[in-house]
Amino acid sequence: MRRCSPLLERPRINMTPMIDVVFLLLTFFVMTFKIITPEGDFNVNMTSQGQAAQVAEVPKEPVRIHLKAGQEGTLAAIQLNNDNVGSMDELQKRIKALVQVKADLEVELAPDENLHYEHVIAAVSAMNGEVINGQVKKICDNIKFVKIIE
Repeated sequence: MRRCSPLLERPRINMTPMIDVVFLLLTFFVMTFKIITPEGDFNVNMTSQGQAAQVAEVPKEPVRIHLKAGQEGTLAAIQLNNDNVGSMDELQKRIKALVQVKADLEVELAPDENLHYEHVIAAVSAMNGEVINGQVKKICDNIKFVKIIE
């Protein structure tokens, strides 16, 4: 007596639907991708103590911006050379006016220690540049962080 055993065949996997799904996903992600202006690309000079002596020899009058913190780290006041500034937009307008007078303007940013970081970034963004018609226009590149000693 002969035994009949069915031949084992490998199952065939149809790859066409999987490739279709992959291309649909790829098309979806490419079409919904939005290009935005880069954040955090600031030219901030952090001088060490050895470089501080060299900077002091150059006769420059830096503009000092003091960001005062309120309760729980909120922004209480903005001061530009001890003059109160109402908002970040007004700060940006004043910095633009100063840059027109002196092109190599040096800005010293002095935030309070307990101020939330988002306010510091907003101030740096207001001083560094603005977006006009999708193009970034630089305002001031020479920004230093200083600590207020009282």
